[in-house]
Order: sequence, then structure tokens, then C-alpha cells
Amino acid sequence: MRNRTLTLLLILGTSLVSPSRMDAGVTCSGDACTILPASIQSQINNLDQALKLQYTDKVLTTMSEAAVVSNINSSMMGPGLVNRFQVGLGVALAGQQKEDINVAYQNLSFQKLPNVGASLAPNFVVAVNLGWLMGGGPSDTEPELKTFLHRFNLYLHGFKFNFAQGDVQKAIEAQNKNVDLGGDITSGGFTLRYHLIENYSDGIGLFEFSGISMGLGLHYQRQVIDVTYNDNKTQSLTLGPAVGTWGGATTFNYSSTVTSVPIDIRTGFRLFYFFTLFAGGGTSMNFGSSSLNLTRSGPLVLALDSNAITASLSPEIAALIPTSALGQTKTGTLSMDISGKAQAPNTTNFLIAGVEINALITKLTVEAVVAQNVQSVMVGAKFAF
Repeated sequence: MRNRTLTLLLILGTSLVSPSRMDAGVTCSGDACTILPASIQSQINNLDQALKLQYTDKVLTTMSEAAVVSNINSSMMGPGLVNRFQVGLGVALAGQQKEDINVAYQNLSFQKLPNVGASLAPNFVVAVNLGWLMGGGPSDTEPELKTFLHRFNLYLHGFKFNFAQGDVQKAIEAQNKNVDLGGDITSGGFTLRYHLIENYSDGIGLFEFSGISMGLGLHYQRQVIDVTYNDNKTQSLTLGPAVGTWGGATTFNYSSTVTSVPIDIRTGFRLFYFFTLFAGGGTSMNFGSSSLNLTRSGPLVLALDSNAITASLSPEIAALIPTSALGQTKTGTLSMDISGKAQAPNTTNFLIAGVEINALITKLTVEAVVAQNVQSVMVGAKFAF
């Protein structure tokens, strides 16, 4: 687990960023670095481009896809029916996992680095039927009393959540006291739905057709994540002909904003009053940017190793290393500083499916959105009046 600390912290908050532009720096200083051949030192100093092209850009793309889908899946609209008004609370989780990535740069290699994306979007939701709001009665009123506005439902959502407060920080401290987490998530937006085909009910609750509705929305999400991890332990590593350990704290600072304009069509069926199944599909235009700064610097301990020498150097160069130098430890400092900016993907196509369980005025909703390899699930509860 310690070997992946840097990678997992990078993955935690790098969302909404594709395609990306990254600048990185890896430096080695002190006596530990002097035992490395000049060729290996040069490789370390130029490692940033290999990390960027072979790994970081791909991870940022994966995170971007997950975060945008969680932003789209924020309104908990279910089948798109509102009789009067509804209030509720839900949380959208999005993620995907692609094949692990191997990074190779001359004599340096990093094996099976994870390539996953994840995003979280809690939201408070409110929905209202515009016909009822304008004094025309509920949407299930007699057909001759309905107005054109009864075809419209308005959904609002928003939330502001601080990571450094409440149960989240307590849970992190209980699990690992070496992690300090700060920052917040701010989200908000609306969707206006219009029923192209109105719903139909048999009047006794055995069957109801939800009709076909089209929604157009505007969703906004801003994330600021600050993480510092320092467990006072070291990580094993191999640098060309030398093996050793690397310690130090990792600091992660991430911020992003994304605005999505989704449009979708959905329909559904309610059976025996309690269960409603719904499905649909749509597309979204996305705008936004993000920035990232990731640093790690700490003590480095290296020693020349005969097996590492054989694996990384030619026989001619290996023969020049005196036997007396093997096993002698040297200390120094290894630092990594990564920063970058990126834009959100332009468009995202998605499918919708879910189930809603009705119990008197309570609606328990599970709403899934799938876009290519990304899956997002919104889970929450609403109260309908």
C-alpha cells in the first residue's frame, strides 16, 4: 500500500480534466545521487515527460470522464413525474477502472500503476410542477382542468460540503491519523422537463405509464481538495544500479470547476404502486477547467546493488564499478513537483436507468448513468407532497 501512496493521492482529486497539460519536475540531490551514473541522473531529471505522456495524461482523462458524469447525474429526477412538489437528498458516485499502466523510460520503470477515476457529488434536490405552482392544482387533476404548464416540471439541486468538518474528517482520522484532508465541494443547477407525451394511470395503482419527457439542464460543480499524507515510513525504490528507500510527506492541492448542459429523454412504468422502472438517454456539453499541484520531498537512502547493476547497465560500464562500492549507503534528497491545468471534455453521451420505490410520500431512488466506460449511481430519498 505504501508503494502507491503518491499515485492514490494523485487519483483522489484529479477530476474534470481532459485533455490535459502537465508540467512536472523530479530532482535528486546529495551524496546518494552521486553514486548514480551520469546517464541515470539524466534520466531522473527527464522523467517528468515520461510520467506525463505515459501515465498522468491518461489518469487525468479517466478522472475527467468520471467527474463529468457525476455532475450530470445530480438532480435525482427518476421517471420525471412531479404531482405538486418534492424535496430530497442524494449523493452521486461515479467511477471507472481501466487497465493498469506500465511506465518505462530508458533504465527506469514503474509497473502496474492504477488507472482509475472517481468522483463524489452530494446534492439537496427540490422539484415542482409548474402548473401546480401557478395555482392550477396538482398534475393529476382532472384532464379538463389541466393547463399547458402542467406539462413542465422544474428540478433544482445544490450543496456545499466541507471535507475538514463533520463525520468525514472523523472517519479519516479514525482510519489513518497521518492524513489531513481539507477543501470543499460546491454544486448547484436546475433542469426543466417537458412532457412530450403525458403520463397515463389506470386509476387504481396497478399500472402507470410515466409518459415521455425531455429535460434541459444547467449543472455546476466546483471542487477544492487539499491533502497531506505523512506516515513517517519509507518507500522502496530502484534507480538504475541502486536500490534504497524514499521517505517524506506528500502534499496534494487540487481545484476544478465544471459546467454541464445536459439534455435527455426518459420514460418509465410504475407497477403495483410501489415500483417504478425508468430509462432514457441524452448528451451533455461541458465547460470548465482544473488545476493541480502535487509535491513530495524527503530523505533518500541508496546503495549500489549487484543485481540492479546487471539489470540496468551494460557489462562494460558495470565492470568500471569497484566491488568495494557495493552495499555502501549514501543519503540525499529526492523531490517531485507536479503541476498542471486542464479543460473539461466538450461532450458526453450517456444512458439512464433506474428504479424508484414508493412508500406513501417517500420515494427511494436509485438512478444510474452510464457513459462509455464510466458508471455513476445517484442514491437518495425524496418526499413527495
